[in-house]
Amino acid sequence: MADTLKLLKKNHLTDNVWTFQFEAHPAFGWTAGQYMQIELPHSNPDQEGTKRFFTVSTAPFEGHPAITTRITESSFKQALVNLPEGADLKLLSKPSGDFTYADTGAQLVFIAAGIGITPYRSILAQRAHDHAPLDVALVYANRTDAIPFKDEFDAIATANPNLKVSYITGLVTASRVAELVPDLHKKLVYVSGPEPMVESLGDQLKSAGLPEAQLKQDFFPNYTEAQF
Repeated sequence: MADTLKLLKKNHLTDNVWTFQFEAHPAFGWTAGQYMQIELPHSNPDQEGTKRFFTVSTAPFEGHPAITTRITESSFKQALVNLPEGADLKLLSKPSGDFTYADTGAQLVFIAAGIGITPYRSILAQRAHDHAPLDVALVYANRTDAIPFKDEFDAIATANPNLKVSYITGLVTASRVAELVPDLHKKLVYVSGPEPMVESLGDQLKSAGLPEAQLKQDFFPNYTEAQF
């Protein structure tokens, strides 16, 4: 039998982006940047079905796991945004994945497109809370200036001068990243966002000289370059 996550509260962040916070199963734990799979049975599910993978957007120190997502017209997302507080979701897989902070001693580069920001939100919040080194260049692209978590990132950057945050409107390219981050080929580069964008940007970065071993990718399915 699957474990459950009880919905404690839901918050509208900006645009069509919402955060859903849960009361965790007692055995639930995660490392910042990891993802989990949940199921939300609902009537008349569309072809995308009742199951989804989501990054845990909260940091472990915050205690309660949360997911942050764009509410689209899919039957799953509509069921999620209309889920009453106190209701349960099925937890199909506990958090896992290696899209986590790597202490390399060198600057890390975090590239996010839209909702692909969620693992970085967890990682940066946890590192800031732990007063751990934050030698990171964050390049964050959005379709509009409605930017989820912007105030949080700006506050963390103010307190941590080695965190450099750059905001981009529109699609992000390897050449644009290279303009913002010198010596990119010497860095460990993380890319997170819609699957087509992550694949394309990864290919661009490797063609520009980034060794494949210095590239970490996190693919968000069901998003496109039109609605990231």
